Amino acid sequence: MSPAAPASGPTRYTRIAGPGVDMPVGEVIKNVARYADLQCDPNAFVDRADPSRRLPIRWPISPGHRAAPAGIATPHSFHMSFLETRAGSSPVVHTHAYREVFMPVRGNYRIYFNKDSAHWVELGPLDTFSVPPMLWRRVEQLGAPGEEGLLMVIYDNVDDPNSGIFVPQEVIDADRARGHDPYAAPG
Repeated sequence: MSPAAPASGPTRYTRIAGPGVDMPVGEVIKNVARYADLQCDPNAFVDRADPSRRLPIRWPISPGHRAAPAGIATPHSFHMSFLETRAGSSPVVHTHAYREVFMPVRGNYRIYFNKDSAHWVELGPLDTFSVPPMLWRRVEQLGAPGEEGLLMVIYDNVDDPNSGIFVPQEVIDADRARGHDPYAAPG
């Protein structure tokens, strides 16, 4: 089934006189994140192809730094990260109780969905996929081996996007059989 067609005609914008605020420069600057200043998340997903490697994730927005150290920690109803990837890198199949939005900035990506990863959506730069809550998914950059990409991810309406990440039991069992347990509870 195709999505409903948008209403025809121009969008009406209503403009009225109203309140606004002036803020001190220091308060405004708390709402600016420079990509070059963002630190990699030390608890990022393990690379499915190389379990000794974590996927480089940088958080420009994470209210209260709940997901990881972020450039902007002021209140928001979402978190935002940038996932630096290389072609072939991918987290394991997983799911979240909240909606995730993927938008490639650089490179082409395949978002596999359903537990067996038999289906996918391909995205190019600035294409957007809003992944429904609890849908099994994993994301992989397409391209030549080693080609670098950048994926923006928005975690919608969640207090801490690192809590409530679900993986199939067989993934945990396979990792433990190899002597690797990235899913162990913090001690």
